[in-house]
Amino acid sequence: MISSDDDNAPGTVYFGVSMSLMALVSCFIPNYVYAFGISVLCTSLGDGFASVIGNLIRKYNPKIYKNKSIFGTVAAFVFSFASVLIFARAYSLEIGISDALLIALFSSGLELVTGYGLDNITLPIGSSLLSYSLIYLEGAEHYAVAIALTPFLIALALEKNILTKKGIVFALILDIAVTVSLGNFGFVLLLSFLLLSVLIDKVKKHFKPESDDISKRGEYRDEVQVLANGIIPMFCAILYLIFDSSLFIIAYSAALAECFADTAASGIGVLSKKAYDPIRFKEIPVGMSGGMSLIGTIASFVASALFSLIPLAFAKANVKLYAAIAISAFAGAIFDSLLGSLAQAKFKCKVCGKLTEKETHCDASTEHVGGIRFIDNDTVNIISVTFSAILSVFLASVF
Repeated sequence: MISSDDDNAPGTVYFGVSMSLMALVSCFIPNYVYAFGISVLCTSLGDGFASVIGNLIRKYNPKIYKNKSIFGTVAAFVFSFASVLIFARAYSLEIGISDALLIALFSSGLELVTGYGLDNITLPIGSSLLSYSLIYLEGAEHYAVAIALTPFLIALALEKNILTKKGIVFALILDIAVTVSLGNFGFVLLLSFLLLSVLIDKVKKHFKPESDDISKRGEYRDEVQVLANGIIPMFCAILYLIFDSSLFIIAYSAALAECFADTAASGIGVLSKKAYDPIRFKEIPVGMSGGMSLIGTIASFVASALFSLIPLAFAKANVKLYAAIAISAFAGAIFDSLLGSLAQAKFKCKVCGKLTEKETHCDASTEHVGGIRFIDNDTVNIISVTFSAILSVFLASVF
């Protein structure tokens, strides 16, 4: 069923538009007809059976994004994967199992995330472009993992409200810049940071929901917070693309590792009973930026050590460079706490008397009691990430 009664979208028209466009491209690029053929099968069989299976299995078939079900998405993947392999064998195309998996993942991801019948445009055109790249373009496989998984990340961010819509746009810009610069490695590191940070945020909100009463950050990460964590890593990735120096890979890794270490420190640290200001040596509310606790510090150290294993696994760093990344990340997280204590703005609620990072509390304006008024947690994050990136380059050069 191409045209769905649920969304009243002209899916038949969209399908015709995409087929016509690919047929036109094939007139000028004859080899494109094979990618065209793969996309036809992924759309007709993959997308088609997603609807059939999704409607047949209604019990124990949870929705994973809007009206798309888990069994429907699995069906799209399985039939697309089988279609690609059969088509490749029939026409003797250089498509292996890994390539077929990537094309099927990308196709099922586009079917999942695209609504209003527009998947009849995005799916065939997207799967044909990826297929053509994997068959004929040298080095395309270095970017394929990022391309194949990005639709699923969009669906996850929208469904679970991980990011605001503007945050998703900025995250996609970071994704594209990092993937173009560093390929699958850059994307996997970015993906690992996102997923692990989301997991820690969920733990934090589950055990300490009252911590949001102190933090200025809202329930969802917005574009400012995306940039605060991602702008320096993106800059390092682009510098690697320009200068082709492995030092910028180390800086990129250390910058993201510091972001994760800081997230772990604040997310796990709220489980502590007490937190202390590292500069003034006095107790402060748990969850307040600039505070340190034993649990948070240990979590930061472990996060730095574990996250830095990813560059090692991708052979982007040896043992000494791994140490440079891990040390820089942990040092950056400590520096974040020191800077938060010294410079980050702090306010006191005039109604309940609580210390907070918010300029309004209990529906009233708060009183500025410490730090520099215009320096917030996002500013501190940018400075700390920059510190880790620079320190990692220095340590890598020494090592």
